[in-house]
Amino acid sequence: MGDGFGTVSTTAFFIEDGDRFVPTEAAGGYWRPNTLGGRFVGGLLGLGLERAYGASDLVPARLCVDLIKMAPKAPLQVATQIIRQGRRLLLAEAQLIADGDVVARANCLYLRETENPDSPTPQSPSWRVPSPHDLLPQPDRGHWEIRPIPADRREAHDTPRRRLAGEGDAPSSAANPPVLGPLSPFEARQAWVRETRPLVEGQAHTPFTRVALAADFASPMAHSSLGSIDYVNTDFTVYIHRLPATEWLGFDMVRHHALAGVAVGECWLHDEMGPVGTINVAAVAQRQA
Repeated sequence: MGDGFGTVSTTAFFIEDGDRFVPTEAAGGYWRPNTLGGRFVGGLLGLGLERAYGASDLVPARLCVDLIKMAPKAPLQVATQIIRQGRRLLLAEAQLIADGDVVARANCLYLRETENPDSPTPQSPSWRVPSPHDLLPQPDRGHWEIRPIPADRREAHDTPRRRLAGEGDAPSSAANPPVLGPLSPFEARQAWVRETRPLVEGQAHTPFTRVALAADFASPMAHSSLGSIDYVNTDFTVYIHRLPATEWLGFDMVRHHALAGVAVGECWLHDEMGPVGTINVAAVAQRQA
């Protein structure tokens, strides 16, 4: 199935049946049996918003997804509404509904394209890392194709960082298994990610649904220790100034802070052309069921 960027031919995550999206076996969640992963929730909410309000001159500058509860692996519906519409912006909301129960919601702020001011503001530089095509493929992770950027081939962050007590030690027997495979050290955690499955059977990815489907990836990027993932995110918020132009999305983990089981994290988002935006996530400590 061509999507303008590449070809995918594996099982989709959902089958559309009237006004319902029926999960396939590929859409299982990590934390509990018979639930959906947050990325699939984000993908469906993004799809619903784009179908209802997407336009060529509107940039979805902010997508905020609240994961109210773990969505069941069951038929789902998406309901949308406009919160505010003006000459320069449109604010819309979407709800993900399972058997009449709202399990997640999202709001998207669309900004209408115009022109940059005559007096330009300096822009932040792009990261200097290898292209995903210059990195070796990793073992199949099931849902994504991930190409971590080795520590010796990336640009280090300038922010100094002190080692925490116990950091780098082997995970305890109570730790959850990792979901991303081998990664660079914390201060150098960068990876290219490419979706290999359609979100909905028979439908190609769009640049926006690629972002909505991938954004939840920021949580394991930001909240994984060197050998486990022990935080589950409760939300994610994406800010972008443009839609991605390539199928590969680059995640650059820049921040993780946690105390008393509450964590926040941040990743910078890139495509092969340069910076796209940022993703922020909040999370709480969690044991896998």
